[in-house]
Amino acid sequence: MPRRYTLGKRAEQHASTRERIVSAALGLIRQGGLRAASVRAVAAAADVAPATVRNHFPDRAALADAAADAVLAEIHPPGVEIFAGLTSATGRVERLARELSAFADRSVAWWNVQQADPDLVAAWAGQEAKFAEHQRRLVEAAVEPLGEDPVAVAVTTNIVGYSMYYGLLSQGLSSEDVVQVQLSVILPWLEQRSG
Repeated sequence: MPRRYTLGKRAEQHASTRERIVSAALGLIRQGGLRAASVRAVAAAADVAPATVRNHFPDRAALADAAADAVLAEIHPPGVEIFAGLTSATGRVERLARELSAFADRSVAWWNVQQADPDLVAAWAGQEAKFAEHQRRLVEAAVEPLGEDPVAVAVTTNIVGYSMYYGLLSQGLSSEDVVQVQLSVILPWLEQRSG
């Protein structure tokens, strides 16, 4: 008689092993950069065989992508749901500025890890491009009815985005002060642009 097994349990084990591998890779990346996350090092940290790591992630790029996905899940980027119930562009832009500020604060530790490692910058470039596109869509939704206006989207992205945020933080402003400055600049400009 053939052996009986449950696909659900096997899928759970597969997912659990994958999660351990990604977690181990993240720990190694945090400590020593992408080069520290070799197949052997990840396997040892995850307590699996190197072949198991390769079975889940056939190459370094696949593991780096999974690690980036795990980081994004951990730091939870804002989505369009942040605009639920908000009917004015002013309300949406205010919410966006606050949510991006909170996201920047949540992500600063991983941002520093990434920026310290040129290999990681290159490996996560695709994920970063996807996030930039995601942020652009958030800005388009926030500035409606100016969402089709490339100038309004570009200006809003730069004012409520990270370059201004981190630039002002580096000058000693608090997160809340930065958001207030961003809003005092962008809201009148958007009002003038739409008028």
